[in-house]
Amino acid sequence: MSSQRIFGINAVTARLGLGKAEIEKILIKKGELSSRLNDLLLLAEQTGCFIERVSDEALDEMTSITHQGVGLLLHSPKVKNEHFLYELLEQEKANQKKEPLLLLVLDGVTDPRNLGACLRSAATLGVHAVIVPKDNSAPLNDAAMKTASGGASYVPLIQVVNLARCLTQLKKAGVWIVGTLLEDSQNITAVDLKGHIAIVMGSEEKGMRHKTTKCCDFLVNIPMQNENFGFNVSVATGICLYEVQRQRRATI
Repeated sequence: MSSQRIFGINAVTARLGLGKAEIEKILIKKGELSSRLNDLLLLAEQTGCFIERVSDEALDEMTSITHQGVGLLLHSPKVKNEHFLYELLEQEKANQKKEPLLLLVLDGVTDPRNLGACLRSAATLGVHAVIVPKDNSAPLNDAAMKTASGGASYVPLIQVVNLARCLTQLKKAGVWIVGTLLEDSQNITAVDLKGHIAIVMGSEEKGMRHKTTKCCDFLVNIPMQNENFGFNVSVATGICLYEVQRQRRATI
């Protein structure tokens, strides 16, 4: 997989806001800059990025979309294994600030664009890592990377061989497993999400697998006025993660 490229003022600004991690360099057109590009250039300097001034023609050759005079090159992130997750849990134990752990688990999400959108929401809403099963899961390909808009280089993606076993290990480590389910579940706002939490989202068509559901401490739903439509998995993910942060901010 080639390195990721992001173009456009809004998209590049959003990625710079996530920090310097995995950024190779930012490309800004030569010549006089608009006020928005000047602001973006200042942000890139403050972030500590390597900046290269290039011609409009060079940017044109790199993409067919409207680049607005700016592009961002990112190193391709690598998928992590279970050892990374266990290291993360150990680091959390030693964390003096006791920041609650927030994990996102995707059980059978096979559309790369949905994976990318979930990664973007995860980066935006403070998720420490995204966990997926090794089999029956979308690859972290160019489509996923593009939709993630840089989120894939900011939030680690962890592949596990046995998801049910992984969830059991998380429970032993003090992480509450909160699964999303329409039937026989309670409103997500009724569950305390301020501690160490793993939010589990099911596949686009079938939801969570039975083994995954059995591992959950809580089963929750998103209240809807019209359940005939429902939410795309990436939209539902954003709503659930926002509820976690809403509750945590309310205690500050």
